[in-house]
Amino acid sequence: MASCTPSSAARQAPSRSRCNWVVRLRDAACLTGYVQATVTADERGAVAEIAWVVGIPWQRRGIASEAARSLVAWLREHPVHTVVAHVHPEYGASAAVATAAGLAPTDRWHDGEVGWQLTIR
Repeated sequence: MASCTPSSAARQAPSRSRCNWVVRLRDAACLTGYVQATVTADERGAVAEIAWVVGIPWQRRGIASEAARSLVAWLREHPVHTVVAHVHPEYGASAAVATAAGLAPTDRWHDGEVGWQLTIR
């Protein structure tokens, strides 16, 4: 259905990396969106804050869920102990993507959005 291809992993600062992947539809060979992870260091290692965007014509096909799962799988292969995301409480589709990626809602809020989290290690 869709695949994630690294487009950049430029170092922003010694304690922060921003990784971005484009998401393309395999059958049509067109770009449909992107996923990203901003990885920061803390006292336990690394935390990744993830986000996803899929264009309107390609929504409701499971593309965002597949891309987010692929991103989390990639992060599991790296020294990341926690994955977080922020989802607006009215965006049920984004909550479904976060759930599909293995994250669960928390009681933390950030800029009007619910914090979601997956503890890897």
